[in-house]
This record gives sequence, C-alpha cells and structure tokens, in this order.
Amino acid sequence: MKPVSASTERALCAALTRLVSGNAAARTDGRLTVANLAREAGVGRATANRAPAILAELRKAAEAARLSRLVEPRAAQIDAEPNQREPANVIAQHVQVRALLQRARENRRSRLARIRLVGDGG
Repeated sequence: MKPVSASTERALCAALTRLVSGNAAARTDGRLTVANLAREAGVGRATANRAPAILAELRKAAEAARLSRLVEPRAAQIDAEPNQREPANVIAQHVQVRALLQRARENRRSRLARIRLVGDGG
C-alpha cells in the first residue's frame, strides 16, 4: 500500500482536528467517520484509508466521544431527573384531585336534583 504524501497527511490531520473540535465544514455531518475525514480533507476515502496513523487517531477520538456521550450526560441526567419529575408529579396530583373534587360535586348536584324530582313528583 502506497503511503500518503506529506501534504495529504497534513490535510488529514487538519481535517481530524476540525472534526474532533466540532468545527467541521458544512460538507460533513460532523460525525467522526473515515468518510467525513476524507471529505473534510478534500481527498478520496481510499486515500484516507492509506493513512493508518491518522485513522488510529480518528478511532481513538470516536471511541472517546462515544464513551463521553454514554457516561457523562447520562449521569447528569439521572441526577437531575428526580428534581425535574417532582414538580411535574405534584402538579399532576393537584390536577387529579381537582378533577375528583369536581366529579364529586357533580354527583352531589345530580343526587340533589333527583331527590327534588322524586319529592316533587310523589
């Protein structure tokens, strides 16, 4: 396999830096893939595949990004979740109580109306 030229390697390194930092050009979706690396560098995918050192760095960065998405935000989300749910649960319980009280009032009114009808008709 023919190694890539020094200028191509520099272009791939610069593209990898942009992808990892989140400053990728509009022509990529920003994911850490070989195809996006090649597009960002302006080379073909086959050319990018001939740079094993850069591909190893890309894979390390992709794995680190995947692990950070799984670990950090999830832990923060779990810690924040009870605090977010509690006010919503209290509001839902209040709505349920109000609905039950309204139904009880309507039942009382209908019973009173039936009593009046029975008393008037009898």
